[in-house]
Amino acid sequence: MIRIKSKQAGFRRCGIAHAEKTVEYPDDKFTPEQLAILKAEPMLIVEVVPAKTKESAPPPSEPLPAQAMEEKAAEIGKEPVKSGKKGKR
Repeated sequence: MIRIKSKQAGFRRCGIAHAEKTVEYPDDKFTPEQLAILKAEPMLIVEVVPAKTKESAPPPSEPLPAQAMEEKAAEIGKEPVKSGKKGKR
């Protein structure tokens, strides 16, 4: 991933008007020559972020399905909490 931030809003380089806030681009957005031009430009702050491997990526924050929660609870020897709707009928 490539992150680019301009010191002046609308500053143009390599066919793009760059923003004052950081904008992320995919690794293949620019050619190696364009990337060298962007990095050399004093009006731009360019950061190339290495791709994360699947092992180092944080676990998803999605809740586990009910069956997986029950299996996980059985693994650690606890009963799963049963959820139900409370309120008026």
